[in-house]
Amino acid sequence: MIKILPSHLPRELTSYDLLKALAIILMVIDHVGHHFYPDEMWFRVVGRLCIPIWFFLIGYAKTTELTKSLWVGGVIIAISGIISGQFLLPLNILFTIIIFRYIRTATVMRSFYSADGLRGMYFILLLLTLPSAVLFEYGTSVMLFVLIGYMTRNKEEVQKNIEPQYLNIFFIVSFFTFFIIQGVSLPSLSNYQAAFMFVGLALIGFMLWNFKPAIYIDADRHMARSLICLIQFMGRRTLEIYVAHILIFRGVSMYLYPDKYGFMDWNYMPQNSVSMFM
Repeated sequence: MIKILPSHLPRELTSYDLLKALAIILMVIDHVGHHFYPDEMWFRVVGRLCIPIWFFLIGYAKTTELTKSLWVGGVIIAISGIISGQFLLPLNILFTIIIFRYIRTATVMRSFYSADGLRGMYFILLLLTLPSAVLFEYGTSVMLFVLIGYMTRNKEEVQKNIEPQYLNIFFIVSFFTFFIIQGVSLPSLSNYQAAFMFVGLALIGFMLWNFKPAIYIDADRHMARSLICLIQFMGRRTLEIYVAHILIFRGVSMYLYPDKYGFMDWNYMPQNSVSMFM
């Protein structure tokens, strides 16, 4: 049985728990590949499927609050990058989230007043992707998923100004744009890996388009309580998990690969501009 999600976090399993837990698992897979198996692209192919989920949730959320913990997490990750001999720019994904939360309201207002506004915003975000990726991870292209999150939650409101077929086209084109950008940033993908990513993004897109806040009040009948608690932990402690696993992975990498993760041997930005999308 399913019921609508209340404003506070319930004891029961929720659709948010499931979606965020999936994103956490995909994210860890991606970072395992980045830190320990950089030549094995399957880790990256699978892991990159988390990116649309994270930014979709920014747009889908009711609030755009910039919490202190988000700022602290971003600063900790940035400092750890300097200590582990990485780079300062682009700023890590937590700062990307901060920026997008800050500009979400203004971007939404300029995007959904008409089909022309939405089309114009698409090209603006696309054109700014490369220069913005120098400053923060992934650049402005992933702001498209923030807009998708907003229009998914507010379909009736958005459809007052824009016909559904234009919204559907925007949705499909946004995912295809992300697929193309990932193909450029991961040029060593095989045909099978590219096909897997394409299908994976299609499935993620279908899931996000149909996402709704819900509580699964009878989940205990179908799942072990320990598994539910694990999913809830991943879904409700995403920031802590992100910061902790990055610190651990970088610490281990400094021990295993001192030539690549040298203590305080940092740069302002990576030598290869493609790395800014990774």
